[in-house]
Amino acid sequence: MNKKNDSILELPQEWPGSLHYGTEETEAVTRIIKARSPFRFYGVDFQHEAETFEKEFAEFIGAKYCLGVSHGTAALQVAFAALAVGPGDEVLLPGYFWVSTVAAVVRSGAIPVLVDVDRSFNMDPKDLKRKITKRTKAAVMVPMGGVMGQVNEVAEICKKNHILLMEDCAQSSGASQFGKKAGSFGDIAIFSFQINKNITAGEGGAIVTNSEELYKRAFAVHDLGYIKDKEGNLDTGSKNYQFWGIGCRMNEITAAIMRVQLKKIGLITSSMRDFKYQLVDIISGFKGISPRYVADPSGDTGGFLKMTFDNKETSLKFREGLIKNGIKVRPGGYYPIHMTEWGLHIYYHIPSLVGKKSYCGHHSVWELSENSFARDYKYDKGLLPVLDSFVERTVLFCIASKLAGEHKDLIKTAFLKTCRQLLKEN
Repeated sequence: MNKKNDSILELPQEWPGSLHYGTEETEAVTRIIKARSPFRFYGVDFQHEAETFEKEFAEFIGAKYCLGVSHGTAALQVAFAALAVGPGDEVLLPGYFWVSTVAAVVRSGAIPVLVDVDRSFNMDPKDLKRKITKRTKAAVMVPMGGVMGQVNEVAEICKKNHILLMEDCAQSSGASQFGKKAGSFGDIAIFSFQINKNITAGEGGAIVTNSEELYKRAFAVHDLGYIKDKEGNLDTGSKNYQFWGIGCRMNEITAAIMRVQLKKIGLITSSMRDFKYQLVDIISGFKGISPRYVADPSGDTGGFLKMTFDNKETSLKFREGLIKNGIKVRPGGYYPIHMTEWGLHIYYHIPSLVGKKSYCGHHSVWELSENSFARDYKYDKGLLPVLDSFVERTVLFCIASKLAGEHKDLIKTAFLKTCRQLLKEN
């Protein structure tokens, strides 16, 4: 391979938002530094970036309230506290997630109950129904990689059964389904702005909701445990909002960057989505390979292409074929990757879950008296047969948000060659 092509995919392909950093982000950060006011609520020359970002992001999602926080994991923890999830409660969530989702359930003192997935790799409404019990307090929809599943059906099931619905949209900023944004279907939703996400400030997160009550509870927990009055002072006398605060506020520098990134989200997601579906068109011409089901491709953020094969052997050969045919992964990179190697995204790859470990080294939540019903719950491989089967037969490819024409040509050529070598054409 010549030197020019040998650099294919050496760029940080899984960091979409950061690839679009420019003078706008630099100027935004510089403005806050010059104002000497990086704190969320006040400063020497306070710029009100966080509250402005919250208004802009709420409007973007189509929600009444938005609360900026320090990172996505904090957003999860605060959101569960706002929903009053705790010991004695069960929380339903799919077995395909990031470890932070289930970790927040456990840290809340509640019991995670895993639900199988459908062809979109999202929570299967049919299995959701089977898993509901009298202890079910909440369900979590996790549209991984910017692909939304049967979220309307899940929301309807939750509503009928008086179950609170959280959307963990950490990987889905900018995703939508038939015009409705991810994060606008449930009772509360969280977002992450960590560097792997569609828009990023390195870290950062947000919580959105249409409920004033949930917003106030979240605000209290994310700050010092209390809400603020109209003058911005702590209201410690309001008995409905007396909690233990985490102090995970979004700072002004993060907010300033995110305001710029939010303006670019359409460009970032469309660039990934457009190229993803060029690859989908290629693999659709062959038998024995299927892309992840997407109900509304126009709402897919496009960052990841999942390809499921008829058997594991072919899927492993396909991954190796892409590499042999020219897709050179950058040093330390992951893609293309077989999903059996997809680490803490898969429930049975999480030792703390399978082993039902504690949060602090003492008793685990499964040993609490309030959770005695769950002492025999298991989380080993085999619990979710549909997801388990998909994992064994699926290859994941990351779509960079900035690719030169020569890079795109090489990738498409590698996909076409590998398909022709291993599969039969339709």
